[in-house]
Amino acid sequence: MATPQKLQKLSGPHCVLLAVQYATESNITSLRVLTALREAHLPLELVLSILLTYLPEETDPVIYRVYLNELAMGSRNPGEGPTASLNISSVEGQSDSRAKKKRKALELLPLSHPLYATETELDAFSHFLIHRAHRIDAQTGLLDLVPQLVTPFLGHSEYLRTWFISTVLPLLRLSYEYYPQTATSSLDEFAPLKGRRAVEYQLSNLHHERRNGGDNQHLGRDLRGVVAPWMCGATERKRRRLTGEARRASITEQPPQEPDDWACLFDWLVRTSKQDLSLVTRAITEWDGPEDMDLGGYEEGRDYIDDDTQRRLEIQYAQTALASLYLVEKNDVETVKTAHSLLRRIFDLLNYDPPPELDIDVEALPSYDLQDPLLHESTTAVLTEERLLEFDNVLTTPGQSSARVLELVLFSAWVLSSLQQSESIRKLAKMSLRDDYPEQLSLLQKILHRLGGGSKKDSDQWIIIRSKLLWLWNWGTDSHEQDRHAQGIIGMLERKTVETEILKALLESSNYPLIVQTYIQSSSQQAPLPLADVEKVILKSVMHHYDNASNGNRTRGGMKRAADIVTAFSPHFAASSRFQRTQALLSATHAMSFYSLILQHGVPFQPVNIRVSSDPLALIQKLLSQNLSSYTKLDDLITIGQNLVISMPATIMDEDDDDELSQLDTTAIESKKAAAERRVIGMAIDAALEEGDFETAYSYVVNRLSLPTPSLKSPKSFHHDPLEQDDSAEDVPWQAALRAGSYTSSSNSWSYTSHARPDLRRLEQRMDLLSQALLLAPPSHLEEILSVWTQCETEMTNLLAQETEAETRFNDAADRKLPGAFTNDTITVQPRREVGRGAAEEAPMGLFDVTRAATAALSKSVFPLRSNTQMSKEGTGGSSRASMDLSDAGSHEDRVRRRDLVANAATGALASGLGWMLGAKPVND
Repeated sequence: MATPQKLQKLSGPHCVLLAVQYATESNITSLRVLTALREAHLPLELVLSILLTYLPEETDPVIYRVYLNELAMGSRNPGEGPTASLNISSVEGQSDSRAKKKRKALELLPLSHPLYATETELDAFSHFLIHRAHRIDAQTGLLDLVPQLVTPFLGHSEYLRTWFISTVLPLLRLSYEYYPQTATSSLDEFAPLKGRRAVEYQLSNLHHERRNGGDNQHLGRDLRGVVAPWMCGATERKRRRLTGEARRASITEQPPQEPDDWACLFDWLVRTSKQDLSLVTRAITEWDGPEDMDLGGYEEGRDYIDDDTQRRLEIQYAQTALASLYLVEKNDVETVKTAHSLLRRIFDLLNYDPPPELDIDVEALPSYDLQDPLLHESTTAVLTEERLLEFDNVLTTPGQSSARVLELVLFSAWVLSSLQQSESIRKLAKMSLRDDYPEQLSLLQKILHRLGGGSKKDSDQWIIIRSKLLWLWNWGTDSHEQDRHAQGIIGMLERKTVETEILKALLESSNYPLIVQTYIQSSSQQAPLPLADVEKVILKSVMHHYDNASNGNRTRGGMKRAADIVTAFSPHFAASSRFQRTQALLSATHAMSFYSLILQHGVPFQPVNIRVSSDPLALIQKLLSQNLSSYTKLDDLITIGQNLVISMPATIMDEDDDDELSQLDTTAIESKKAAAERRVIGMAIDAALEEGDFETAYSYVVNRLSLPTPSLKSPKSFHHDPLEQDDSAEDVPWQAALRAGSYTSSSNSWSYTSHARPDLRRLEQRMDLLSQALLLAPPSHLEEILSVWTQCETEMTNLLAQETEAETRFNDAADRKLPGAFTNDTITVQPRREVGRGAAEEAPMGLFDVTRAATAALSKSVFPLRSNTQMSKEGTGGSSRASMDLSDAGSHEDRVRRRDLVANAATGALASGLGWMLGAKPVND
C-alpha cells in the first residue's frame, strides 16, 4: 500500500502511467484518489483521455458515474483514507527517464470524436461523453449503456442534450424498442446520416413490414418517436455541414445545396404516396406534424422549434398532404377511399369543414364556387413531382381554393369509378389542366360504351348516370371560363355534345321511354337537345344498325334493332320526311331479304349494299336474274322499287338534304313512284322474255305500261337520284314494248292441218306491242320501231299468202271432185280462226274474205292506237307525253296530228302490201 509520502515522490509521468493502469483495471476508486491527490499532474482533459482510451467500454457506467460527475463539477474528492487503497508497486521502481519514455509512448485518444471535431461549442467533458458513447457502441454494441452514461449529464450542456435526443434516442428506439428483431446501424454509422438518406433509413423498417404483410400501424409512432427527435438536431447538423463546406471552400467554390431535413421528410412522404398512399395516409392521420414529437421527456420542457419555424413547417406539412394526392397513379376504388380519408385529414389540419362522404346522392356532390380559376390558369408543369412542394404552387399551397379543387378532382375520380371508368386523381388533374377536347370526348365515350356493354340498366339507373355525367361536365355550376363550356373535367365539351353522347348510349341500351321523356317530351324549361338534333341522332343510330346488319330481314340482328328504333320513335316524328324515307328503306330491304341475291365476287347481299349503291333499283335487275320466275311477283317488286326510290338511301343522312326534303310534295313523290314502277315493269318484262315467257311479258306491256304523265319536278332536284333523269325513266315503256315486240320464239312450224294458228296469234301480239311502242316512243325512235314493224308485216304477208294458197288448193280440189265419185283423198276442213285478239267472226273461206279479215286485223293492230290514245287521255286526265313532240314547242293539236301522221304512215305501209288484193291505189300523202 502506498503512503502519502511515496505517492508525492512519484513524478508526473509515473502518475499518468499509474492512472492508465487503474483505468485499464477499471479501478475507479484508486483512480479517483490518484487524480484527486495529484490533480496538478492529472488535469481534467488528460484524465478524460485516459478514461476514454483505457477504461474498458463494457464497464457499467454506473460504476464511474459519480467520479465523472466530480470531474465535470471540478470538485475532486479523494475520500477517507485515500492512500490506503493505492497500489503503486507497478511504477515506483521505474526510473524517471523510463517513466517519461513510457508516457511518451502512450497513445491517448482525442476527446472529440472526428464527427464533432469542428464543434466549438462543446467543452471537454461533453466531447468525452459523446466520444465515449460512440466507443461503447462501436466496441461492444451495447448501445443501451449509453443512456446510463449520458443522461445524468444532460444538463451539462444543451448541445449534449440535443445530441442525445436527436442521435442516441432514435437509434435506441429502432434497435431496442421498435424493431429489436432487425439489425440496425451503429452510432458511428447513424450519426453522420443526414437528409434523405437519414429519413429513408429511419423509416426503412416500414417498407420491410409492409412487404411481410404488416398493416403499417407504426408509421405515426415512428414519425413521432424516431424521425421527430432526430429533427431536433437539424440545426447542429446544418452547422456541422456548413463548417465542413467552409473548410472545403478552397476546393469547391459553390458546394451543392442540399434540402434541409424537414424538406427531406416531406419529400419522402410525397414520393411514398406514389406506391403506397395508404401508408402516407396513415402517417398523416396519426401524426400531427412537426409539433408532434416524442422526446422521451429528455427535453424537460424545451422547444426545439421556434414559433415562426413551426408555422412554416405546418404549412409545408399540409402542402405535403395535398401534394401526396396529386401523385396517386392507382385508380381502384380502395385508393379513392384512402384518398378521401386523407382529404378529410387535410381539411382538419386546415380547420375547414370536412368534405362530404363519398356515398352521397348526385345532388349533394360538391360544386365549383371559386373566384380564381386555379386549374384553367395553370399548366401540367405544376404537377411535376419536383414542383409539387414549391411554396408558390397554386395547387398544393394550402388554402380554400386548392383544397376545393382537390376535393372536386377526388370526387370526380369517385364518380367515374361508380360509372365503371376508374381514373387516378393525377390523371384527372392533368386532364383538367390540359383542356384537351379529344381526350375529354374520348373519356365520355369510353364511359358510355362501358356502361352500355354491361348488364342492362333500367330508367332510374340511367337517370342517375346522366346526372353524374352532367356533374362531371360542370361540377355543379353554370359559370364557366371563356375558353370552356363548363368547369368540370370534361368541361371543354359543349352541353350539346354531352347530351348527344348520352342519347346515343340510351339508344344502344334500348331505353326508348326514357329518351322520349328526357329528350322529346322534356318538361324542363330548356330541352336538353333541339328536336331536330334528337331526330338526327336517332336516325344515325338506325343507319348504324342498318349498315352493320348481315341480313335484310327486319326480325333479325341489326335490322331488328333498326326497325325497333324506327317503330318506337316514328309516332313522335310523324311529319319527318327522314323518318318516312327510313321506313321506306327498311320495308324495301325486308322485302328483298326473301329473295336470293349474290353480288360480285360471290359476296352475299347485305343491307349496306343498298346505301352505297348509286342506283339501288339496279339491284332489282340482279334479283330478277338470280331468282327464277321472280318476275311474276310484279306488285312486290314494284313496291320494293318505289320504296327504294322515295327513300333515296345514299343521301338519307346528308345534312344538305334537309331543305330539299321539306319541299317534297305529294305530286313529286307520286311522279317518282310512277317512274320507278315503269322501270321495274320494264325489268320484269326483260326477265320474262329471258325465261321465254312471252305471254307474261305481253300482258305486262299491254296491261301495266301506259303513257306516262309529264314529269312534275320538285322545287329542288334530288341528289344522286337515278330516276331524276325523266327521259330515261319515260323511255322504259316504249323500249320494253319494243323489246317484247321484237321477241321471236324458237318454234315457228305450222301445218295446215293444225286446229289453231299460234304463229299468227303471236305475230298479232307482237304487232300489238309494236303499236304500243309507236304510241309511247319519241319521234326520234319511230324509224327503229317501224323497221321491226316492217319485219312483222312481211311475216304477216307471208303467213297470209301461205294460208291463201292452202285454201286455193283446197277449193280447187273440191271443184274437181265429180258428184257421186268416190275418192280416197281426205280434205282437211279449214278450222275457225281468230283474227286479232278477241275476234268473234268466223275464218274467211274465200280470197276476198281472207283479204277482208287481214284488213280487220290491221284495223285492230294499228288503228286501235287512236282508240288507245283516247283511253289514255281519259285515264290521265287528257295529258299527253311531251317526248312525243317532234319539236320542243307546239300545241296539243299539233302533237295529236303528228302522231296520227305516224300512225297513218304505218297503216299506209301495211296497206301497200295488201293493196293489190283490194285494188286500192297507194297513198301518196
